[in-house]
Parts: sequence; structure tokens; C-alpha cells
Amino acid sequence: MARTAEANGKTPKTNTIERTWKRYLRRRKIEDRNVLVVHYSHLVHTHAARLSRKLPAQISYDEICSAAFDGLIEAVEAFDPERKAKFETFCQQRISGAVMDWLRSLDPQSRTVRTFEKRRLYVKEMLDAENGHPPGHGEIARRMGVSQARYDSLCRLSQLGKEVHFSAMEPPADRNGRSSTRTWDVGDHHRSDPATPISRELLSDHITKGLSREERLVLVLYYFEELTMAEIGSVLNLSESRVSQIHKDILGRLRQRFGRELAEELVA
Repeated sequence: MARTAEANGKTPKTNTIERTWKRYLRRRKIEDRNVLVVHYSHLVHTHAARLSRKLPAQISYDEICSAAFDGLIEAVEAFDPERKAKFETFCQQRISGAVMDWLRSLDPQSRTVRTFEKRRLYVKEMLDAENGHPPGHGEIARRMGVSQARYDSLCRLSQLGKEVHFSAMEPPADRNGRSSTRTWDVGDHHRSDPATPISRELLSDHITKGLSREERLVLVLYYFEELTMAEIGSVLNLSESRVSQIHKDILGRLRQRFGRELAEELVA
């Protein structure tokens, strides 16, 4: 059987793929499509490796592969062997198209806008050199030979997609060098300050340092969780009088440790 396949110039793997193609073209099952995608995945990796050398470093090889696999899947689904085209050739075109579409989606600016922006900067530098001062938008528009409305519209479009640092959005400082409240800060009035629970935890750890576990619980439950003596006794399986005694002992030790001022604040 193997000799027959070799005599026909086909390996067993080639015969398997051909059968998969016939089965997929007849039934259009996703399972068969996936087998074909895996078989031709080397085309994706080859194309992605070639492109990754040309594209900027921030575009990763894995991202290119992801877009290229979309093209490969589309190629398998759209391939028609009756057109006498070789699948590998047909597939390369679909893979390249899918990657280019993905790259274009990353850039919100059209070729017209990019050409305008490049020419605008050139004219601006030229006018600056001729007149000895930065030109206004009206001067640039006249030299470029476009109407003011068209110029303003393309200028707005050229700003889309550009990075703007938050520091550039801060209001100017006053005479004393202090800046006012930043207008881009949007507060959520329905949420508590995240610093509050952290401060409470730090204060709790500092105050209860050196206390036993039972004493720590009494202090935390009474002052931070705001439970009554009776409720604390129920939680710790102690009598209310015992909880009161533990609390009194803790205050006495805290007076010695932190001074009368802290103890008075706790009692208050």
C-alpha cells in the first residue's frame, strides 16, 4: 500500500489531507476545517516570521499570528478547487490581506490625513524659515491651497488616535506655583476613600502590637467594628463582665505605652 502511494508520488499524509478536503467540501464540518487549519498552520508561522522583521517592535509575533490565522480560516472556508488554483497560493493572499486589515485597524488615520499632516508640517517649517516667526493656521492653509474649513477638518482628524499624557491636561499653576484641582479627575461619590480601610488596618496593627489574640479581638471588635461588650462576649464566648475587664486592662496598658492622650481618644 505504501509502495502504491509512493509510486503515485503521494505520501500517506498527502492522501489523508486530500480525503479531508473532499470530506470538508462535501459536508462543511468544523472538525474537518480545523484539521486543515492545523495542517497549513506552517504557512501562518512563516508569514508572521517574515512580517515581524519589518514591523515595529511593539507589534509582537503572536499578534501577527493571531491575525494570520483569521486569514487562514477564511481561506479554508472560501477555497474552491474547481478554479484550478493551488491552495497554498490562494491561502497566502488571504493571510496577507487579514494581517494588513488588522494593521490598518490599529491606525485610526487614513492615508489622506497622514499625507495632509506631513505636508502641513513641511509648509509650517518653510513659512517659519521665510518669515522668522511661527505661521498661523490661516497662513498655512493659504500656502497649501486648501480652504480654511477643509484645513481645520483635516487638522482635527490628524489629532485622532494620538497619545495625550494626563500631565498635558493639568490646569496651569497659580502665582505661587501650585496647580488647582485637575479637571480630568472624575470622583466616584458613591465609593469610600480606599485609603480609609488601609489607614484603619495600619492603625489597628500598630495599637494592638504586643497584645494577645483575645485582647486584639476585643479592641478591634469594639473600636473598629463597633460591637457592644455583650456582642463581643457572644462572639468570643465570654461574659460581658469579662470583656469589660479585658477592655479596662488594655486601656491601662495603652496609657503606659502611648500616653494618656491616646487612651482618652479611644474612650471618647
